[in-house]
This record gives sequence, structure tokens and C-alpha cells, in this order.
Amino acid sequence: MRRTPLFAVHTLAGARFTETPGTLIPAGFLRDPAAECAAAREGAGVFDRADQHVVTLVGPDARRFANGMFTNNIRALPVRGSNRNAMVDEKARIQGLLTLACLADDTFLAILDGVTAEAFEARYGRYIVFDDVELTDLSAERTVLSVQGPRAAEVLTRAGLPAPESGCAQADGVTVVVSPRARAGGFDLVVPTAGAAATWQALLAAGAAPAGWDASEILRIEAGSPRWPIDMGERALLHEMGLVARCAAFDKGCYIGQEVLNRVDVMGQVNRQIRGLTLHEDALPPHGAEVRAGDAVVGTVLSGAREGTRVRTLALLRKDAWESGTQVTVHAGERAVGATVSALPFPD
Repeated sequence: MRRTPLFAVHTLAGARFTETPGTLIPAGFLRDPAAECAAAREGAGVFDRADQHVVTLVGPDARRFANGMFTNNIRALPVRGSNRNAMVDEKARIQGLLTLACLADDTFLAILDGVTAEAFEARYGRYIVFDDVELTDLSAERTVLSVQGPRAAEVLTRAGLPAPESGCAQADGVTVVVSPRARAGGFDLVVPTAGAAATWQALLAAGAAPAGWDASEILRIEAGSPRWPIDMGERALLHEMGLVARCAAFDKGCYIGQEVLNRVDVMGQVNRQIRGLTLHEDALPPHGAEVRAGDAVVGTVLSGAREGTRVRTLALLRKDAWESGTQVTVHAGERAVGATVSALPFPD
């Protein structure tokens, strides 16, 4: 199990740890994650996201190559710009998510969500045949921190780091990328591993509150952001996951999965779509639990989180259960719990 480079720092701070796929990171620093969520909603929280691998695409053909691989418009991405992308297969089924930052006309930095650098290289290295582009795993040299909340920009400025209004910026070896992982927005920081402890302490000194995985999941669910692969498997479409507006462009030329993605967009029809559920009891249902409206099965529960006595989940629902306020029941074994359907992000 790979440990966060900040393991010793977090241990001294009394952190609890959790195993994300392949990486040990803090689950939390306080007994109650609700307090960490409050700090991120009202000020700024700083999260150790060492679970996210970092790779670069460098070379004269890097822009054209990336534009042909991912779902957003990299061809028109300016230097110091960034955008959110999906990795899809030939049938437009999601295979992963990433944020891509353009550091120079021939240099792109990718922050991978739920995908290891090894899997990324195995998937896209095979397409590099005649292209002059080099794919490099920087995960041993760089780690990711995330600052989220309405005062995130203020914290970065106080810590001596740039806080771009859009895209990305660099200073002292740190790349700051606009990356809203909570409803109030925020930034991801790609930091040299050797300097990660100093950057972490600088962010705390600037007013950020340390927060862990449990709080980040509560905030993610609240924002209505599905996570790959837990919420998607390998068969989900961008339109089902509510990711089209942020992750897809239809004016960029050819790319893997384009034909199917365009056809779905033109037809405007998907049978299932992601929605939120607020449970009427404080029991967190298991992933995959049935959602019913009356006697009809209308969907399944995806990931969820509990904050105090409030339980919210994401769910993949059929069209007849999409309307906000629809009353459904969630079934896990012999247990049935009432729930209310909500649009995403969840209302305050």
C-alpha cells in the first residue's frame, strides 16, 4: 500500500487514515467530519489527495494527441488554461476522469481521478506510434493537495501561491489548477513531493483547516459529483452521469467515442440519469441497493455519505423518478427506507 508523502506529518497531527484504492491518506483529523465540512463550507479546507496520480504529455504532437484521446476541447485550450475531461472507449463508455492543464503549447499536466498512472500509460501508450509525444508518470515526484471553500483563493494568496480565476498558474514549482471539488469551488495543487510538508504547513498557517477523505466525500455527494469507478463502472455514459456540460465538447473534431457521444447528444435520450436521494432515516444504504417507486424498480443507489443524522446518496434513476420531490423507497435486503429525490447539486 502506497502511503501519502505526508504520512508522518498527519500522524503527528492525530489523523485517522483510510485506504483509498492503492493509497493510504487521512480519513479525518477530527472525530466528527461534519466539523471539517463546516470549515470547507464557510472558509477553506485543505485535503491530502495523494491518491490522485499525475502524468505529463510533452512534445510537438501533445496537443493534437490529447485532443484525439479525451472528450473536451484541448485543441483550443490556451496556455495556462485547463479543463475537465473523461476517458471513454469506442462506445463512449466512461473509463476514467481527469483534469488537464496546459502549461505550455507542447506541455500538458493531467491530474487523474480514480485512474492510476500505470493504467493511464497502458491505455494511451499504445496510441503513441508516430506521434512525437512523451507520456511521463510524475506520481513519485509530485503529490496533490486540494484547497476547497469560499476562502480558498484568499488562503492561497496568504500562503504565497497564485490563485487563478480560471485555468492554472505556476509558482516555485507548484502548479495550481482551478478545480471545484465542493459546491463553493476550490483548487488542486500539484506539489513537489520533497516540499509537500512545507506547502501543507503554509496552507494551515494561512487559515486553511485540515480535512480528510470522509469530509471530502460528504462535500462531493452534496455537490452531486460522481466518482469513477464507484459510481460509473465501465459502462456509464457522460449524459447519464450529468458530466456533459463540464467534460464534453462537440466542436473539436474526431476523438475516441465521438460518434456515439454525438449521437446520444443529438437524440437527447438516455433511459437513466444521476439524481440525489435524501434518506428519511440515518442508515446509509449499501452501494447497489434498489430504489423503488411503489412496486416498480426505478434505479439503484450509488455512493453516499452521512453527516450527523443526515444521509444523502447519489442514485442512477429511470426517467419517471427524475423530478425533484418524488418519494421513493430504498431497499437493502428486507429493510426499506423512504427517500426524497433531488436535483443535483443538493439544495442548501
